[in-house]
Amino acid sequence: MNKESATIKFANVDELIRRPPQMDEQTRARYEVWKRNRIKKRVILPGVGILCALLLIFLTIVVRSGADVVRSSEENIAQSPDAKSIVKVDPNSEYSYAEDEPVLYLFNAHPLELIGSTYDNQFEGEMSIVELTHIMAELMETHDIPTIVEERCVDTKLHENGWDFALSYYAARYFVFDAIEQQPSLEFFLDVHRDGIPHEYATVEIDGANYARILFVIGTDNPNYDASYEVARQLTDMLEERKPGITREIFFSGDSPGRDGVYSQDISPMVHLVEVGTITSTVEEAQRTIEILAEVVAEFISSMLNEDEVDEDEIVDEGLKKVDEEEMNQDEE
Repeated sequence: MNKESATIKFANVDELIRRPPQMDEQTRARYEVWKRNRIKKRVILPGVGILCALLLIFLTIVVRSGADVVRSSEENIAQSPDAKSIVKVDPNSEYSYAEDEPVLYLFNAHPLELIGSTYDNQFEGEMSIVELTHIMAELMETHDIPTIVEERCVDTKLHENGWDFALSYYAARYFVFDAIEQQPSLEFFLDVHRDGIPHEYATVEIDGANYARILFVIGTDNPNYDASYEVARQLTDMLEERKPGITREIFFSGDSPGRDGVYSQDISPMVHLVEVGTITSTVEEAQRTIEILAEVVAEFISSMLNEDEVDEDEIVDEGLKKVDEEEMNQDEE
């Protein structure tokens, strides 16, 4: 085969693809190699390129839409103590308990969490975290700590605004600010959860009985998280004094997918998130633990209020001393 015939034979490539001409073995081998390379260049490589481009477009849309959701939520929900002014008080707020001026505010950023459930079906369980929170509220009343429980549901707030589940803490933040506006006597705020870790890590046997272990979560995106940590550390130490082993190490959580990173703790060092047990904790384990938690929180709040009273007395005493000194100086003159 001469150069001219080979050039003619491969000139019309479309014709070759539709109906390959008669070839000798050497030419057919060259043709098969050429055909495979052509398919790779015209079909496979462009196809991969198109898929990559579509994937890139999809990811860009997801990222931008996610950013838009976060930005819109940030515009509509207060995110710092200075932003209280943009939060409108809800005239339909409803709370349970506390006929006197409430001191403790209990709420649930994830009200659908269940206890006594399974990892395969977390939507069925023996007790909701809301029920456990109400049990704690009743216990707080026995310790003479006026307590209210948020009755509005975070998930309803999410649905009304078209927000994703990841914005649960933003929705709960609205309730916290609203409670502060309507109940200025509040001093301590506790967001009650249950964790999702394996049962053996969330359970401890103390004096022959099993307890659901307690974990405090500190949001490191709160610029004053060290003050929040100090309060959580004190509570953890007090719990350990009563029941050694009942707590887990304080967990520091920054902003990442599925995590808030603040948990409304920038409002006050007295706003805290506590995990009681896990998905598979039994009701008995959770109830034993909530009794201990109620005792410790009551003791902490009482101590905190007594310190405030002492401080006020000291201020008055210092003021009287200063007046006496001024009067004595005037007499000497």
